[in-house]
Amino acid sequence: MFRLGYVLVAVGLAASGGCASYEVTGPSHAAVPLPADIQRYYDYTSGRVTAVARATEIHSEYTVRDITLSPEGSTEPIHIEWFAPNTTDRSPLILISPIRGSDTIVVDGCARVFASCGYHAAIVKRARFHYDPSGPLTQVEDLLRNAVIRHRQALDWLIEQPGVDPGRVAAFGVSYGAIITSVVAAVDPRIRACVLDLAGGPLAGVMRTSLEPNLRRDWNRSRRCHSLTDRQLYRMMNGIIHTDPVKLAPYLPRDHVLMLIARFDSSVPTQYQVRLWRALGKPRADFVPFGHYTSMLALPAHRLSIMHFFEENLECAAPDVRANSIQARN
Repeated sequence: MFRLGYVLVAVGLAASGGCASYEVTGPSHAAVPLPADIQRYYDYTSGRVTAVARATEIHSEYTVRDITLSPEGSTEPIHIEWFAPNTTDRSPLILISPIRGSDTIVVDGCARVFASCGYHAAIVKRARFHYDPSGPLTQVEDLLRNAVIRHRQALDWLIEQPGVDPGRVAAFGVSYGAIITSVVAAVDPRIRACVLDLAGGPLAGVMRTSLEPNLRRDWNRSRRCHSLTDRQLYRMMNGIIHTDPVKLAPYLPRDHVLMLIARFDSSVPTQYQVRLWRALGKPRADFVPFGHYTSMLALPAHRLSIMHFFEENLECAAPDVRANSIQARN
């Protein structure tokens, strides 16, 4: 255990030492107004929502609750893990989207830090999905669009809860979760800032070149099932996928975005992370000298940048106790 802790500390220090930060210069970069047809594409019926809440952890600084939302007409409930600060004051909300392979790994620790610093932190868990390589290629877009709508429905409920300030909402996502977060932030004006860790696009390019085993398997199976060449499948997917962070980048204000970019990523290949960064107008970014999964070890060093970014965009005070709280968890 001691050796593992030593390795993690050493890697974290190496990450912070090898991390290069890009700061925005020049005039602010406003977002392009969202077209009406895109607004309609991500619209949904706001019907009655049945909510079931259960407290699972109670700490001195925050309480963790499992929330199950059942929107009227929905076929699958929305599951949320909500970290609520133990205060009666209205506090900002951070909407969190997890990685593709887990609902809580990586983002759980971040949510606890956010809650300890006085923020509501809500992890919106992924819907169950089974990819059928012989099925229609449009299922990929259906999944992405549905994920965006589920996040917006979760946000509808969360901002109505006591203690949540609906005027101070931000979003945070890692990998697949960052891809969803970028789109949610582009189409939902309630989100004032977003942090995108390991996101990239266009997604057809990510899917075509990723060395992530599941993505590689699904891509090759789809190509064979539909009798397509690699290039043909790429062109078709590029036309089908509309819920793409690069395609929606013009509608996201550059100065309200912070990115974490891995220099040696083969899961969301670095070139596509950089393409998204450029499409967003080169927002603030931390570049870390790691791959996709090893770069997650740099998150403790990245958390202070995240908290300062949220404090700046949500107009929060930044007392020393917050920095001390973050560093204590590194």
